[in-house]
Amino acid sequence: FGSFCSNTLEMITKNYTALCRPGETPSCHPVSKLDTGCEGLCALLMGTSKCDNGSLASMKINYYFSVLVHGEPTEQLKQGVYVAVPTNGIRLWKRQRISKEKQHNNKDGNNDLAILSSELDLDGSLFIQCQDTFHYGEGNETISTLTVQSRHDDGRLANIISYSLRKLGYPVVNDRFAKREFAALPRRMRNLLKQKVCICCHSIDIHIEGSITNVQVDAHKRTQCSYWRGIMPLP
Repeated sequence: FGSFCSNTLEMITKNYTALCRPGETPSCHPVSKLDTGCEGLCALLMGTSKCDNGSLASMKINYYFSVLVHGEPTEQLKQGVYVAVPTNGIRLWKRQRISKEKQHNNKDGNNDLAILSSELDLDGSLFIQCQDTFHYGEGNETISTLTVQSRHDDGRLANIISYSLRKLGYPVVNDRFAKREFAALPRRMRNLLKQKVCICCHSIDIHIEGSITNVQVDAHKRTQCSYWRGIMPLP
């Protein structure tokens, strides 16, 4: 985001709004952001003047991500589970300097994430649920499509989701920390994936002043087991 480049989402939206409403000088404030490499929806607050902190404070956004992972989920994961956002994972993904990474390693150890069936506040947690699974290959390998819901960190969640799922034993397909699992995929699948991480934000719920507005698009096909089921032979 920013006004320094005409190709940013903010400037494109401003220019489009100015064309639709001649004479107005629109203000555009990015409410949500996505991690680099993650496709999907972002929310922008539009108006004729700069937004105030009150407008932002009254707004909450639920983000829904579709993720393709390695592995077959448990029955608990099929029902849906809550996982607290890992603070160690946040520090890791913000690429802090070596000294801080050493502190992280010393504190983290073999720290596993707790899976809970009881509801947690989505401001600081992820709700994870399996939607579909696909068995492929002679060894009956499995990939699964999960949905992940949260309100944490203005939607900047892709890296946190990847970190959390990796800790839970379900690495995201094409995650840079899951090269061994990626290498075991069928060649046809690897060729189609190229360098794309299989995660996208496909839906958002905007809560403001007692009303809820939902915006959604189709989840990217590479995150869907149904897509891979249609192009790869059954075992």
